[in-house]
Amino acid sequence: MEEKKKNWFMRHKIITGILVFIVLVGVLGAAGSKSGNSGSNNQSSSASNSAPTQAVQQPPTVVVATALVGDYDKNKLSAQDKYTGKTVQTTAYIDNISDDITGNYYLSLHPTNDQYYAGTSISCYFADKSAKSELTSLQNGQSVTVQGTMADMSLGIVVMNDCKVVK
Repeated sequence: MEEKKKNWFMRHKIITGILVFIVLVGVLGAAGSKSGNSGSNNQSSSASNSAPTQAVQQPPTVVVATALVGDYDKNKLSAQDKYTGKTVQTTAYIDNISDDITGNYYLSLHPTNDQYYAGTSISCYFADKSAKSELTSLQNGQSVTVQGTMADMSLGIVVMNDCKVVK
């Protein structure tokens, strides 16, 4: 009778151990792939900056924020083909100015100024730590033009990396 009073995890210690192991591997793998991607981006940009015969950098693709978010909402695969890896410039409204758990600064942006907007948003991550001084002058609700490299969309958030505030 006492065996039934123990919770499921205590009665199935081997299965519990396996589940914990799988979760840990998943979390560590996700964290490793994120840092691995940023490292490879930094290496490629460093290599391209040191090349004396570097091709002229292409101007950013200017996209209205509602159109950018709309493209991902309509067809994520098509939007990935259109934007991923490309430098994009867009104007949107600041919803949040913060840093993540790794200390990277970011802006959370909405395509409209509607305070009750609950649709797809844009997260703009800044690679340069010196961006903090620029970000402290901004305010939630303010319109801002940013430029960055498009990454992907996950959980209703379109991600831009290596961002900078244009105006």
